[in-house]
Amino acid sequence: MNNAAHTSMSSNETSQPRVINVLWSSRAFGGAEVYVETMRTIWGTETCALQSLSAKERLKLAADIAFGSNIYIFHDLRAAFFGFLRPTRRNITVIHAPGKWLKLTQTITFLHAFLQKRVVMVADDIYPDPPTDHVVVLENFSTAGIEAHDASADAIYFGRMAHTKNVLDLAQFWHDHMKTGTLHMLGDGALLAELRAKYEHEGSNIRFHGAVAHDRITEIASECRFYTSFSGLEGLSFSLIEAMDGGLIPLVTDLPSQQFVKQIPGIPLVTVKGDYTRLAAEIEVINTLPPEDRAALRDTVRTTVRDRFRDRWMGFWDQTIREARKG
Repeated sequence: MNNAAHTSMSSNETSQPRVINVLWSSRAFGGAEVYVETMRTIWGTETCALQSLSAKERLKLAADIAFGSNIYIFHDLRAAFFGFLRPTRRNITVIHAPGKWLKLTQTITFLHAFLQKRVVMVADDIYPDPPTDHVVVLENFSTAGIEAHDASADAIYFGRMAHTKNVLDLAQFWHDHMKTGTLHMLGDGALLAELRAKYEHEGSNIRFHGAVAHDRITEIASECRFYTSFSGLEGLSFSLIEAMDGGLIPLVTDLPSQQFVKQIPGIPLVTVKGDYTRLAAEIEVINTLPPEDRAALRDTVRTTVRDRFRDRWMGFWDQTIREARKG
């Protein structure tokens, strides 16, 4: 994650203001982190992770927000508080999830919409029917250059190894029920050591890769056919979007934010602690499709996610960033 933005906050040295994304952390798999990395890749925006800054650097950042001419995009609550230093219509706040304190999230959303006039929510269930028309619901999109392997039976999960992601259930399902294919689990977290102790042994059909760079995720995912997550608490997952954009078949939980997957015929949505024998049988049906049907399913997955998310997301940010840079 590029955190160079704090080294020189003033825009006086450049002919136009810089666009700087401000977020809390620089985790490889966080939704906000992937969001800003996609923006950096496409539009050359900069990124500042508050968690990585010293006290002096945070003061310097605060001063530039209050008195400088750069444009700031604040991601989620902790970053959004910096937006109150200079409530200007040039800055933007992006709310990625309801968070632990829904009422606080909704209050910050309303205040920033009133002051900045520009707030982006990635899902409408964060603040249903906000009392202002300055809140835009813009569903996520991200691409990672993944190319699904039609002849593979492997699956990939990339995200945090945490209880909220139900990774213990996922690993147990794959170990106990899947007779073909390897599950690649990428990411770090509190449960990684426990998972490795239980499932990392010779002959296991699960491989743990730990935390890896984003380009390595692309390499491993391109050796797979499925993306899977048993997470029971998700907004619109960037991991899911990136996987489907690469044609990976989604095996994800039946959540409101993931209902669009139902548009794809033959794709099972997961019920955590459900009928895993039936789920494994449904996956095996997909594995036995002839080559032309596999290719058609891959293309349908890719088209579904691009038609729903990509065009609007790209269009909104392209126009917004161009206008911001013009001042």
